[in-house]
Amino acid sequence: MRKKWQRIVLVAVVLLAVAGSAGAVAVHRMTTGKLDHGTVFTATSGELSVKPGQLFSVEVSAHRGWGDVWTVAEPAPDAAVVQTVGDEYVRDFELSNLGGAIGSDSGGHYYFVFRAGAQPGRTTVTLHVAYRDRGGMTYSGGPEQTKRQFTVDVG
Repeated sequence: MRKKWQRIVLVAVVLLAVAGSAGAVAVHRMTTGKLDHGTVFTATSGELSVKPGQLFSVEVSAHRGWGDVWTVAEPAPDAAVVQTVGDEYVRDFELSNLGGAIGSDSGGHYYFVFRAGAQPGRTTVTLHVAYRDRGGMTYSGGPEQTKRQFTVDVG
């Protein structure tokens, strides 16, 4: 009888460990995205120094559910200096995100991923989001908060 209880306890512990691991994997996938972000720069503007061939990204926080949609603005960065790999929005983790409740948005981060060219050079990356007033209306232009500008030095 004692061995039966030991097996039951062992099975329960194993099931809890598997469930905890599966939950950790789900949270990790929700909060890291699918792209390799390389070296992540979080400054709101300024100079970025990278090595030739280096994978790097620029991160900006946003509430996409509220209308924050960041894009790479024109003019595009010099393709001889950096190449665009891709971009993605990764939601911040909150328990409400697990249920996928409509209208819930705890915010998140956009990652704009680039690869430095093989040769030294310098270019500018500009990111833009449409300005929203307090009522949620969008306008072209707006305050300077709608733009992030980075000078990328490959060397």
